[in-house]
Amino acid sequence: MKKNVRWKDILMLQAVFLIYSASSVVSKFASGKELFSLEFILFYGLDVLILGIYALIWQQVIKKFELSVAYANKAVTLIWALVWGIFIFHEKITVFKVAGILLVMAGIFILNSEEGKES
Repeated sequence: MKKNVRWKDILMLQAVFLIYSASSVVSKFASGKELFSLEFILFYGLDVLILGIYALIWQQVIKKFELSVAYANKAVTLIWALVWGIFIFHEKITVFKVAGILLVMAGIFILNSEEGKES
């Protein structure tokens, strides 16, 4: 089934994965807290809330894409993980991380442009 996909839809899809990647950040913060402490419970509660919001928005976004295309775009969370790692957790950028992310971005671009050509 071919669907008419606009750039606005692609940007919305990427925004959904930004929200999804925030879940990993909150989980990492929770992992540093004592098990079942108030902070631990609050972080995991926030994690569940973020995942709930993601799930609701995801259901709306996939109406505009073929599922295989939408799910393949989920790999963009690697980019967000690198961004969060740099700015929040002060991780270092390596050549291999950048090369891997560029490869993923190229794949996403090719997949999205092929989808656009078909519709």
